[in-house]
Amino acid sequence: MIKKVSLPIIILILALSAGCGKAEDSQISYPVIEKIPEGNSADDLSTEEHFQEEQHNEQRPEAQKSETQLEEGTEAEFSFADVSDRLFIFSSGAGAWDTELFINNDGSFEGLFHDSDMGDSGEGYPGGTRYICSFRGRFESLERVDEFTFKMKLVSLEFEKKPGEEELADDVRYIYSTAYGLDGGEEFYLYLPGAKLAQLPEEYCRWVGYYDLESTAETELPFYGLYNINEGNGFSSCEYEKPSLSERIAEEISYAEERGAELETKLQEASTQLDMNTTSAELLKTWDDALNTVWKMLESELDDAKMEVLRTEERNWIAHKDEQVKAAGQEYEGGSMKPMVESMKAVELTKERVYELAEYAK
Repeated sequence: MIKKVSLPIIILILALSAGCGKAEDSQISYPVIEKIPEGNSADDLSTEEHFQEEQHNEQRPEAQKSETQLEEGTEAEFSFADVSDRLFIFSSGAGAWDTELFINNDGSFEGLFHDSDMGDSGEGYPGGTRYICSFRGRFESLERVDEFTFKMKLVSLEFEKKPGEEELADDVRYIYSTAYGLDGGEEFYLYLPGAKLAQLPEEYCRWVGYYDLESTAETELPFYGLYNINEGNGFSSCEYEKPSLSERIAEEISYAEERGAELETKLQEASTQLDMNTTSAELLKTWDDALNTVWKMLESELDDAKMEVLRTEERNWIAHKDEQVKAAGQEYEGGSMKPMVESMKAVELTKERVYELAEYAK
């Protein structure tokens, strides 16, 4: 089973994509990808120096003043916050593939590209082949071009999985790709609703469904648009409602529970101690990953005061967990069962901690 690689707001895409832009409706069937930011995990909380630096440097994106907001004295203020409630879509318009993109208040963004070829099947993947890319990056240098156009630069673009890597899961071959529509781009136009269609690049109009302006009654762009100047790729957009922190954490826990149940069954069916040790380690990693993901979600949403309390609590929990795991293994010192016993004790404590952390989102 492949993880629903989390970009939790993508949960809403199925309901929203049909209303985005003018392109034809597209069906999306692929693992939801949740962006897990790089950085320190809950298990990395070990030194006081690290905590002080992290607390000093980290701010919630929602609370930061956008560095790319227009300078004072311009005709009207506009910043990335004005499009932070939009889902941008670059699509074939026929349901075969699309790229979805969310821009945050500070110009950072995350998104997902997917494509499917269910006829490309083989041994180990009778369900076909899917191309997928979870990505993130940042736009900067937002500047006005005219009344309905802003220009900005793509300064970073990172992929969760290295393009070209492959994975077999759930009878499907997953090939990790690049961010189609963004890659190759350096400068982008951001169009505001009301922009005259006749004044927009022909390539952009075609990508968002305006193939023949002479045959359409519309004269103005009805949504925010994104245009890759270098590659000639165009995104349409629509509004979306971001799931709450509690909902996103629940989604992550649901995956861990599902994957954990599979591994527990595998553990019961294991015929050798080596298999038991390996499977118990996989089970621990599943809940460790869930813990770190939930931690990062809380870290991005809670204020500094709450996070400081949580960091102190987490340090104490880590020390307690390590003591309990060590004590559980001492009885089996020198035996082949020790790794499994220690892993399962860590699973028990880590799973409990995940549910405890989830309460902070309520």
